[in-house]
Amino acid sequence: MRRLTVLLVPTALAACAARPDPLPATGTITTERLRSEIVGDDYILRIRLPPDADPDAAYPLVVQLDPTFAGLAQFDTTVGLVSQREADGDWPEAVVVGLDYDDPGTRQRDYIPTEPLSPDFDNDDGADRFYAALRDEILPHLDATLPVDPARRVLNGHSNGGVFSWYAALRHEDGTPPLFAAHIAGDNGYDASLFTLERWHAERASDLPIRLYASRATLNGPAQQITFDGLTERLRDRGFPSLALRTAVLDTDHGGAVAPSTDEGLAFAFSEEAP
Repeated sequence: MRRLTVLLVPTALAACAARPDPLPATGTITTERLRSEIVGDDYILRIRLPPDADPDAAYPLVVQLDPTFAGLAQFDTTVGLVSQREADGDWPEAVVVGLDYDDPGTRQRDYIPTEPLSPDFDNDDGADRFYAALRDEILPHLDATLPVDPARRVLNGHSNGGVFSWYAALRHEDGTPPLFAAHIAGDNGYDASLFTLERWHAERASDLPIRLYASRATLNGPAQQITFDGLTERLRDRGFPSLALRTAVLDTDHGGAVAPSTDEGLAFAFSEEAP
């Protein structure tokens, strides 16, 4: 059984934060379809390559969840920020791939851990299945067809996409390279499943060698603050030697958190500074 792990933001609050239009995109943007036999469905890949991309290069890869969901224009926002920061010399050139659906609401099928959680991650549904499709089908396809560096992948998610970014981070297998070097979890909900996944990771692993940026919006209220602080502080207290964890409290609402989470999260992902 899947749960709905989502922030319910009152309409009055949702209208409070100004959401600027995405910055102009540079480079080349194309779309293609990829069939997942694991999920049994097609994904629409929205692909942005840097200007004059070198086919023999190995660029960082930003995988964008929810690229067109709910009018939040997350793919356009990420591409615009990458385009501007590249031009300014602040970030490296990067490839951005949005994983989309014919019906963006299908994301609910993929992002949420299935109950009861399995410590073997073998539920044939929900986040377990989507992670398998990413690991065994989608990322190998991107590695084979795009000029990207598998060691410099970033997973960017907001809301339920942020839940999946947390899930994917806590799936790391001890002693192996992480599937994503960096994770952005923007203003998502926190329920018992994420606390359980964090505990399971601490029980089986001695490290978490990733960069993780997690944000919350102030206008969501105290319930999210308590769970956000609880999980991030517990993870920080583990003392994992290779974990770089940065948290941010954004003075905005749920939708308004998209752009600053992406901007700050990618800046942290691409940097080598300590948290």
